[in-house]
Amino acid sequence: MKTRWIVITLTVLFLWAVVSRFTELEQLRNTLQQGQWDWILAAFISQTIYFIAFTASYQAAFAALDIRIRTRDLLPVTLGSLFVNMVVPAGVAGGTALFAQELSRRGKSSARTATGVLLQLIADLTAFVFILVPGLIYLFYEHDLKSYEIVTAILLLMVIAALSATLLLGIWKPAWLERVFDWFQRAVNGIFQRLRRSLPLEEDWARNNAGEFVEASRAVAGSPSGLMRTVLVAFLAHLLDITTLYILFRAFNQPIGLGVLVAGYAVGILFWIVSITPQGIGVVEGVMALTFTSLGISGAVATTVVLAFRGLTFWIPMLLGYFAVQRMQLFGANQRTLTETWGVRFSAILVTLMGIVNVLSAVTPSLSDRMRLLERYSPLEVRHGGHLTAALAGFALVVLARNLARRKRVAWILTLIVLGISAVSHLVKGLDYEEALLAGGLAVILWGMRAHFHARSDPPSIQQGLRVLFVAFLFTLAYGVVGFFLLDRHYSVNFGFSAALRQTVVMFTQFYDPGLVPITRFGRFFADSIYIVGAVTFGYAGLMLLRPVFMRESTTQEERQRARIIVEGYGHSSLARPLLFDDKRYVFTPGGSVIGYVLVGRTAVTLGDPIGPTEDLLPSIQAFASLCQRNDWLPVFYQTLPEAVDAYKSAGFDALCIGHEGIVDLHTFTLEGKEGKALRSPVNKLKHAGFTFTLHEPPIPDELLEELCAISDEWLTMMHGSEKRFSLGWFDDDYIRNSPIAAVHAPEGWISAFANIVTEFQLNEVTIDLMRHRRGMENGTMEFLFVSMFQWSRERGYDTFNLGLSALSGVGEKPEDPAIEKIMRFVYEHVNQFYNFKGLHNFKEKFHPRWSPRYLIYFGTANLAQAWLSVTQANSGVDNPLRIFPKKL
Repeated sequence: MKTRWIVITLTVLFLWAVVSRFTELEQLRNTLQQGQWDWILAAFISQTIYFIAFTASYQAAFAALDIRIRTRDLLPVTLGSLFVNMVVPAGVAGGTALFAQELSRRGKSSARTATGVLLQLIADLTAFVFILVPGLIYLFYEHDLKSYEIVTAILLLMVIAALSATLLLGIWKPAWLERVFDWFQRAVNGIFQRLRRSLPLEEDWARNNAGEFVEASRAVAGSPSGLMRTVLVAFLAHLLDITTLYILFRAFNQPIGLGVLVAGYAVGILFWIVSITPQGIGVVEGVMALTFTSLGISGAVATTVVLAFRGLTFWIPMLLGYFAVQRMQLFGANQRTLTETWGVRFSAILVTLMGIVNVLSAVTPSLSDRMRLLERYSPLEVRHGGHLTAALAGFALVVLARNLARRKRVAWILTLIVLGISAVSHLVKGLDYEEALLAGGLAVILWGMRAHFHARSDPPSIQQGLRVLFVAFLFTLAYGVVGFFLLDRHYSVNFGFSAALRQTVVMFTQFYDPGLVPITRFGRFFADSIYIVGAVTFGYAGLMLLRPVFMRESTTQEERQRARIIVEGYGHSSLARPLLFDDKRYVFTPGGSVIGYVLVGRTAVTLGDPIGPTEDLLPSIQAFASLCQRNDWLPVFYQTLPEAVDAYKSAGFDALCIGHEGIVDLHTFTLEGKEGKALRSPVNKLKHAGFTFTLHEPPIPDELLEELCAISDEWLTMMHGSEKRFSLGWFDDDYIRNSPIAAVHAPEGWISAFANIVTEFQLNEVTIDLMRHRRGMENGTMEFLFVSMFQWSRERGYDTFNLGLSALSGVGEKPEDPAIEKIMRFVYEHVNQFYNFKGLHNFKEKFHPRWSPRYLIYFGTANLAQAWLSVTQANSGVDNPLRIFPKKL
């Protein structure tokens, strides 16, 4: 739960950063539009290489401490740490925690890792000093060195000295260092103790970590070459950062000398480091632009370049760092699933936004200077086609985004194709390289996340969609070519064969008519018919390509027999026997468990928990969740036991209490005393009236089966319903013939009410499945039936009698219950006129059972409604979801 909130918090902070600085993003976009696109692209590339070099400085620092790790493995951690440091007001502590957790996962010491991060910071600041000093000397030479720049530089040197002193303590005064760690431990534990929380740092934390820190410090002292290598790599990274700044000046046609460039960069980064505002926002921009202006650069150009530089150095690590956090294996399997889920969802949001950008860009005019350049090389119809293609690509991206959120592999492939087309269309329609870069960058991000998009589509549907697309294309090609060739009198153009062919292909694929001017009503109808065929074909093909996997093969007898063996060996709930009904499909796990489910649309509804060895519970849940992801299904577990809830939560699921199952203790059940009075009266009344209880052992004779069938039909008519499925049985001749039947016989001998008795496998318990009665039965008949079944079960040696689920009872009663359960409580209290929840519960309450909660397990609040409707449809036994709600129970 804590990790879930960490992930959600990071996502919210990221979205807040984007929304709160949306004006800054717009300003960055407008700024970049003013520059030369080839130099802007070079600046993007240079800044990307800078982050690789910056990561290499961490690799060098860790190598100096004998921590071996590749730069490419550190890159997502570095980007993630930059992202965390930007959105979390905790200095470098948040980013350091990411390094510590990642390297701890690889078996490295957390204290030694923290020492490596500290070493990199010292090396980075030291390397910057080698740039700062020449910059300040140049400012002094130009008589432009300000007092506040000198003071800030002194503060930076003090920071470097303080950080270096920490390392030196580990070498010269290890006892002092242990005291510092001990003070920190007592301070942190004291805060948690006041908050009445468990202490986060154990008693030996200070001693152990101080010892590891001392060992790491001595390793640095023993390898000065490693320290020098780290400083050198950090210095090269700064040179790349300066190169980016230089390229941006070239992008805006501003020549600049080396001294001015270094001085402006040095002052800007200096205030970035020592500023008290997050990332120096508002301070760096002003000081850096002021320095360039004082050195002879135009104020407008200086401000423009600084804003572009700050935009690149802020938003590249912000965007890439957020997705890097999603890819990092910082947590357990379920937390990684959570971060991946949020990453996939956010990528779908980005694709949606890109689609909106496409549409807006397509309907807005291009910049005049770019259009003049484009007119030299591109004809009008190509530019017009670029606008239309960008708009169509935008609509396609919006449609594909929903399927990306479902991890569809086909949607991922199509999105990459559409993003490529989108990038080209933006360049063709008006040299809009900003939108093209956004599309290309998003494609790169999606390519990096390719492992997360693994949900399959239905193979027969894919084949059918492609066949329809191919056949429709051939038909439209023949239809259009022949039509335009023979019917050219209906248009202002005389079509030859090649012109008719080109016209048809363009209209079918791009919904665009270059130069087509119908002069008759039939001409307009014929052109529209090509558009209609193209739209319908592409829509149908897209639907087929993105359909979830359908299970067309029925369950085999071998699978049913295998499931029966496992259920009989491990089943210990009232749902074990319904798991063997003919409507179930099965998944078998390597650990020896079985999961029974039905497929409702794209929802796989599982009945109860996986049945099998106890130690295989969590692996079975994870295996089924993985299967559902691959097949684009939504996994749902219905009526799970309370002892399994923690396993589901560990696998990333949510749990919702949906009611309680009533269980009668047969050893303590009695009709005597005050508690039994409500049952004693109707039972004695029916006995005196001549009603009797009979347990009919299987096989049930045909005459009795016909009578039971008539009672069942009468009961269904009375209830205005049909046979249920999934968690309940239905009146099937073979099923009823082979079940023990508990029946109440009237004095005349005919049956008034009956129920079939179901014994459980690994639990000494008995329950019922079907329970039917005649219209106008004697009052108290059902009480008499149940009391008689209790007595029969006790005589047979059973311990308990399961009354089944009492839906919504006991849900949302406690103050700490979630809001959704409180809403369900409201439904339970106020919608009784439609669903007789209270009546069923009050009837079961007469037998004084103990109540055991049952849960609905689902994945994500956004999927709860679909999960509930799918369970309802599965239980209803009807295929049409509009018919699952009865008129009244």
